[in-house]
Amino acid sequence: RRREMYRIYITLMEVMAAAVFIIPLWMIYHKICFHSWKRTMIYMVFAFYMTAVLALVGFPNITLLKIEVTVNVIPFIYMIPDFANACLNVLLFIPFGFFLPTLWEKFRNVKSTIVAGLLTTLFIEISQLFTGRATDIDDVITNILGTIIGYYIACWFTKAFTGRVLENSKQSDFNLICGSVVIIMFFFQPFISNLLWKMVL
Repeated sequence: RRREMYRIYITLMEVMAAAVFIIPLWMIYHKICFHSWKRTMIYMVFAFYMTAVLALVGFPNITLLKIEVTVNVIPFIYMIPDFANACLNVLLFIPFGFFLPTLWEKFRNVKSTIVAGLLTTLFIEISQLFTGRATDIDDVITNILGTIIGYYIACWFTKAFTGRVLENSKQSDFNLICGSVVIIMFFFQPFISNLLWKMVL
């Protein structure tokens, strides 16, 4: 339990470091392309969620890169012995499956949401080749399962997307948010993160 609390603490620190860039950038996006404070704030919540995901999975950054290929392509071999971690991976992607169809019309069918979840988790797993962490097919399976669960929760919550959804949202907004978060986490956030840890420690 102490280990999990420590992971949450680290993630909050990483999100705070990213917020230094996300908040002012989203204010610019509000003026240029979002044109709605409601939309801007909801998109910011999604951006912070994606930042937390990248922090939790150990996304690489420009200050710390090392190639170490450790790949597991045999499903379920580690999932059962480490069932708790598998459950956490499922939980990690439930918000992803929930956010996508409630925010963007394109993802209001399960196939599109699953494809987005698959591409996102593949991107994360491939990126881990540059962090020394293992790339694992089990993570892909559990993340997709979490995405599917999140989608059906969103479907129930919105009554098959007839209400409680963000109207007139654009696919380009989704691309802009994800691209911005990745760039921030790779190039800029690590420097603020290092400063914050120096202040704390």
